Amino acid sequence: MGVPASEKEIAYGTSIVYPGKVGDEYFMTKEHFHTVLDTAEVYYCLNGHGYMLMENLEGDWEAQELTSDLALYVPRRYAHRSIRIPASEPLVTFFAFPGHAGHDYGTIETKGFRKLIVERNGKPEIIDNPKWKN
Repeated sequence: MGVPASEKEIAYGTSIVYPGKVGDEYFMTKEHFHTVLDTAEVYYCLNGHGYMLMENLEGDWEAQELTSDLALYVPRRYAHRSIRIPASEPLVTFFAFPGHAGHDYGTIETKGFRKLIVERNGKPEIIDNPKWKN
């Protein structure tokens, strides 16, 4: 992103998720925590329709809808991913976070999120992730 890794700087960019699914799970961005766990992030939906799925280390989770011209706050200590749901156009978001926040993909990579957003009967549905079953 070309921004110094400093808490005094703001890293920013855009994310594009194109239409599609793998099995019944919608295309999404790669889930991640921030390396500096106590940093938050802001998203602004420029185009499309989707969800922001968020989860903290304690297991609390939330799914917030993303629609054009909507701003969304991802609290500190929450892993997050953008998920595009059916429509003909891509989901395009602008994001910004403290420059020193970093990305931690490894913590959540093995099992993923506790919840998944999948297509059921032509509509999005939130289900338990089978990888989290005992």
